[in-house]
Amino acid sequence: MNFNALKNHKYTLKVKEIFTQGISLKEIILSAALGSLIGIMPILGVATILITFLTLRFKLNIAVAVVFTYIVAPLQALLFIPFIHLGEKAVGIKHTLLTFDAIKNSFYNNIFVTIKDLWLEIVCGLMGWSVIAVPALMLIIAFKAKKQIPMK
Repeated sequence: MNFNALKNHKYTLKVKEIFTQGISLKEIILSAALGSLIGIMPILGVATILITFLTLRFKLNIAVAVVFTYIVAPLQALLFIPFIHLGEKAVGIKHTLLTFDAIKNSFYNNIFVTIKDLWLEIVCGLMGWSVIAVPALMLIIAFKAKKQIPMK
């Protein structure tokens, strides 16, 4: 099957319809950007709930945002410790010497004990993420207010 036949296949068109839902290219780009930004947030398990709320609030495409949240999930793991260190520097506290493996193993053993033991690191991680997220969200909101990009 060649590419043009696949591009016009009825199932391909149905998937495309789900992801476009009659919205503009600009809203698809914003959905992808918001999904990517929320997807790297250093708190495990809240991205889908938060992205659903935000996409409904800003009238964006939930499917695109959730897909991008899952696409950037490996980045969430890679940026977890750097966000904690950035937050520690922003708040001005000492380095905790945690490693990603120690945090991961702790989560596997007991998530509630981990949250109790690592609440300061989680807060520092959120602070580090917000250093990047707040300006990015401001750009997303400003971009949303601009004129629509026509979809071809």
